[in-house]
Amino acid sequence: MAADRTQPGEVPRGELRRRGVLVNGVVQGVGYRPFVYRLALEEGLAGFVGNDTGGVTIEIEGPGERVEAFLVRLRSEAPPLARIDSVAVRALTPLGVLGGEAGFRIAASAVRGRASTGIPADAATCPDCLRELFDPADRRYRYPFLNCTNCGPRFTITRRIPYDRPQTSMASFPMCAACQREYDDPLNRRFHAQPNACPECGPQVWVVQTADHAALFGEDAVEQTIRLLTAGRMVAIKGIGGFHLSVDATNQAAVMRLRERKRRYGKPLAVMVRDLDAARAVCALTAAEELLLATAARPIVLARRRAGCGIADGVAPGIPWLGIFLPYAPLQHLLFADSFFAGSSLRALVMTSANLSEEPIAIDNDEALARLGGIADAFLMHDREIFERADDSVAAVVNGAPQLVRRARGFVPLGVALPFDAEPMLAVGGHLKNVFALARGRFAYQSQHVGDLENLTALDFFRESLDHLMRTFEIEPQAVAHDLHPGYLSTAWAKEWARERGLQTIAVQHHHAHVAGCMAEHGLTGEVIGLALDGTGYGTDGKVWGGEVLLARLDGANQAGFERFAHLEYVPMPGGEAAIKEPWRMALAHLRAAGFDAADAETRTLAGAREKEARVVARMMERGVNAPLTSSLGRLFDAAAAVVLGRRAVDYEAQAAIELEGAALDEPCEPAAPDDAMGYRMEFAGGDWARREPVRIGAARLWRELVEDLRRGVNKARMAARFHSGVAEGFARAAVLARSATGVDRVALSGGCMHNRRLARLLRMKLESEGFEVFEHAQVSPGDGGLSYGQIAVSSAMLRERRLGL
Repeated sequence: MAADRTQPGEVPRGELRRRGVLVNGVVQGVGYRPFVYRLALEEGLAGFVGNDTGGVTIEIEGPGERVEAFLVRLRSEAPPLARIDSVAVRALTPLGVLGGEAGFRIAASAVRGRASTGIPADAATCPDCLRELFDPADRRYRYPFLNCTNCGPRFTITRRIPYDRPQTSMASFPMCAACQREYDDPLNRRFHAQPNACPECGPQVWVVQTADHAALFGEDAVEQTIRLLTAGRMVAIKGIGGFHLSVDATNQAAVMRLRERKRRYGKPLAVMVRDLDAARAVCALTAAEELLLATAARPIVLARRRAGCGIADGVAPGIPWLGIFLPYAPLQHLLFADSFFAGSSLRALVMTSANLSEEPIAIDNDEALARLGGIADAFLMHDREIFERADDSVAAVVNGAPQLVRRARGFVPLGVALPFDAEPMLAVGGHLKNVFALARGRFAYQSQHVGDLENLTALDFFRESLDHLMRTFEIEPQAVAHDLHPGYLSTAWAKEWARERGLQTIAVQHHHAHVAGCMAEHGLTGEVIGLALDGTGYGTDGKVWGGEVLLARLDGANQAGFERFAHLEYVPMPGGEAAIKEPWRMALAHLRAAGFDAADAETRTLAGAREKEARVVARMMERGVNAPLTSSLGRLFDAAAAVVLGRRAVDYEAQAAIELEGAALDEPCEPAAPDDAMGYRMEFAGGDWARREPVRIGAARLWRELVEDLRRGVNKARMAARFHSGVAEGFARAAVLARSATGVDRVALSGGCMHNRRLARLLRMKLESEGFEVFEHAQVSPGDGGLSYGQIAVSSAMLRERRLGL
């Protein structure tokens, strides 16, 4: 900086400039106004800064070189939680000192016009607050709700924009004199920190045991909670986005009791540990995984479990990974405080969503007592209201970069950029892992993870969240996008909601939405080859798709369109939905399609089917009764898991495929020698691109080679690895065929199968070796949690095409 800085508030003499600045993005609730204030003081400039529904508005005046230096620093020195989407600058007439403006001030927030700024996502406790939490000399020592402008709850406690205390659940906690002084001081890191509080004026915590209903408050409540957990009891703990059900993660009996009471019998449970050192002791972390764990979003990160780490086997049965995460709220940090443990060995807690399986997470104290009274032994509660449910986000490192499995707390409601302006629009997503999205202008705002729309409780959560996000961003949709599947609850709801409001609806094919979402994230124009690989999606021919090679585009002629270049050969799904829950059914179907006799004793044994089951399923397939045809790659994975691992039935979606990936974990991805056959081979048939007839990718040869390995006694890990490699090689070859026919050399990878890290790694490796440019999801999930963003991209492009007459 220059050596001749003026004193704070002093405007140097000389030629003056005045500029008006509008900053859009996540700039409220992140300390942006005090940041601007400090910059103005350091540069000796006059003017003001304020919040409104359009973002942060600034008027700045002073010598030209100081104004320009301020504008440069405004872009380069933003606070850690801020995200700057745009900075618009306009020239204004200088007022000068004689005009009555001799310093810089922070103006009161204004509510005018349509909201175009973002609410920050909830952020983990920052290092400064963490030091205060454990400093006996600090007035917030061991206070479970301390925060500042760099951390704390945001989205989950906010009613609407602008993000000011009266618009949050902290409105019912008037600040004491000490907190008010911090809040009013622009040079204090708690200046306008809306959840600012202390033990004298803020929320309180207490524990209630279901056995006697006796309550303990404050520090006693935390200590009693620790005693209960170390004794093997189950505690429902209220957090930032809802309640967790918690037990000691090293106590197998406690973990199994939790599973029984929650009715979650096989699905992995998340584990919270004290800090990165504890995480390293439990999991073999890569550098990228450590960075992801420590971000302000604090997602659950899928990482390889260490042998003998002490975590109970029941936490993640049958797979080599753990979903591990770090404390992100002061109350959680207190649960791991050394001085509270008094020698206890408790160092890892199961922290899973407090609900029965398939229900939304509980957020209200009375609601939790009513819904969880028969599950939890005690409740650690507080009186800060949660306005919006938000499960913990789940992420993994795929091909060296973070990938979201579940986008919720810590990421919502941050906008995801679109490659073109969208009119106000709602996209309702799909049926499983539902996430809806609202869009306006250059951003789409995805909701938090809603879950499977299997019942009215989940639909109520969907409606509540939609009302909240529409109110927050003041978006009134002018169109509604939905999945092409006529049987989805989301589709039926979207049509009814749109009909009541006189809005048009747009049906978007499932796999097209997947690929379009990946394209939109990367701002891709022109045509791409899309590999849409997942479990279930309704096709334009009425069949169940899921192993697709598409040619898709979002601009120019045939805008937002796609064509199906290739797909997995159709096989029956005997029993329909039952085939998803019982992989032996798909094993019989695939073996039969490969030329094996479905009623033969050896085939039954290979599939893990009983004699009567095999006869019934064989008749269903022969007669085409309750056996819809599918090209799903997910169902092919299920079938392979049934044959290789003996997985007859699953407790949760994709369990069979996850276990098959886990079985191959230690196997190499490349052959030991150039002539070695790494993967089982797939075959190609049909296809006349001039007539738009898609190529069929056959798995018969793959099955013959797999069964031969099985007969020869090849170990399961090797077979699992060869299966993955064969699938990747097959779809890479299909992409090469598509390039030969079209000249397109960019590939977008999407669909739920892209959560399979081994498959994603193999596909990228093989495609790049063929000279393709490969794109993967970065900000939204490649699975069904990202569908709504892709629906927005497709629908916006279609409407734009019509508007421009393309």
